[in-house]
Amino acid sequence: MTIWIPDLQQYAGPRYQALAAAIEAAVQTGELPPGTKLPPQRNLAWKLGVTVGTVSRGYMLAEQKGLLSGEVGRGTFVKPNGAKQPDALPDVYRLDSAAPDAGAGEIVSLATPGVIELSHNEPSLPDYDALLRRSLQQVAAKRGLQHLLGYSRTLGDPAHRAAAAQWIGRTGLAVAPEQLIVTAGAQQALAITINAMAMPNETVMVESLTYGGVHENARLRPVRMEAVAMDEEGLRPDALAAAAKRTGSRVVLVQPTIHNPTTATMSLQRREDIVAVARRHDLTIIEDDVYGFLVRERALPLAALAPERTVYIASASKCMAPGLRVGWLAAPPALIERFADSLHALSVNNPRLNQEIVRLWIEDGTAAYLVERLREEAATRNAMAGEAFAGLTMRSNPASLHCYLELPEPWRPNDFTAQALGQGVRIASCTSFVPDNRPNPPPWVRISLAPAPGRELLAEGLARLRGLIDRGPETRRRAVV
Repeated sequence: MTIWIPDLQQYAGPRYQALAAAIEAAVQTGELPPGTKLPPQRNLAWKLGVTVGTVSRGYMLAEQKGLLSGEVGRGTFVKPNGAKQPDALPDVYRLDSAAPDAGAGEIVSLATPGVIELSHNEPSLPDYDALLRRSLQQVAAKRGLQHLLGYSRTLGDPAHRAAAAQWIGRTGLAVAPEQLIVTAGAQQALAITINAMAMPNETVMVESLTYGGVHENARLRPVRMEAVAMDEEGLRPDALAAAAKRTGSRVVLVQPTIHNPTTATMSLQRREDIVAVARRHDLTIIEDDVYGFLVRERALPLAALAPERTVYIASASKCMAPGLRVGWLAAPPALIERFADSLHALSVNNPRLNQEIVRLWIEDGTAAYLVERLREEAATRNAMAGEAFAGLTMRSNPASLHCYLELPEPWRPNDFTAQALGQGVRIASCTSFVPDNRPNPPPWVRISLAPAPGRELLAEGLARLRGLIDRGPETRRRAVV
């Protein structure tokens, strides 16, 4: 391992970009010959006076340029062909020399110091910096920017709705722009839908495990949640039919593609069976498809199989970037005005600037590019998790931003997450996803594999979790009598 310490002051831009540029220069000059092992991220961060996250992002950017390769458990090495630098971004995304210098400051990270964050499915790629700067330059070059600061139409601007229809069409669901509402993320779309479709204290059927945002929206309305049994493909049709008959509920919320947290994905046959039950019991389906864009070959959305009774929800959060807070709600034409009233009651309308960025990304190919990058990164990170948890029961999907891990006896999910945090790793207990507060939750935890921490930091977090599992729970001290 070399004790190479770069001088970042020679390079413009944020410090992680400066680090990647320093690595590139050192590789090209031979200062870092092929096969050289770079310093561990923590050591280099201390030497440079930066955060571990900054070094992690710099290493990842250099890796994406074809300069480095990371090997789980061994470290980061200069690739044999590292001197041959492929473009990290297509030419259309490269900044010209007249681009503003970003070196004057850097946006502060919100990460908790000293904690490896594996509890949020938060996509983050080094490419974002250049992509967002390019898009902001394009927006700034337009005339009539003041219109982006005014109120928009409640349903969303026509151009933004048209771009959303184009993007959703990638899933096999054909919707007209007039059927779409642009929302501030999927969470708001869900709130709008529950507010419009269920009266206070009515029952909404949900999967027996469902993400926390559903619980929060249910409490706000409020509505009762009826947990419906699942299997390895997700919601069970027979259990749905029984729950509809037992409760009289006419609304079901389902996540058929990369379910959160179990990663279960329905086959086409299962989707057809769910639709058949919905038609037989006259149910309205709320389809949460936020992860669906990451799956390369997937079955049709439920909304494509039952357009007359399905409210389809998607967003840019998991397939582009979560901070954009742009989502979409597609519904049968007869329901659109009801949803528009619900949106107006919640927030009047939503900011247009972020919607304009998403429209640009959809139309110029940036969104498709990001999806492909996230797919590749997700596949790599799922393989890392499979290796780290070999011999244990783990559910995952190559396109998933998380995995679902069963804890061996005598571990309990809340004890494990608490002790994991004591080891500097934050994950989510399955109790965060249980809608009915059952007393004995299943012994599972959700571990985020999203690209927000670098691969080396992710490997460290996974290794700490595996070590904790193998050591077993800490023995509780007996109280002194």
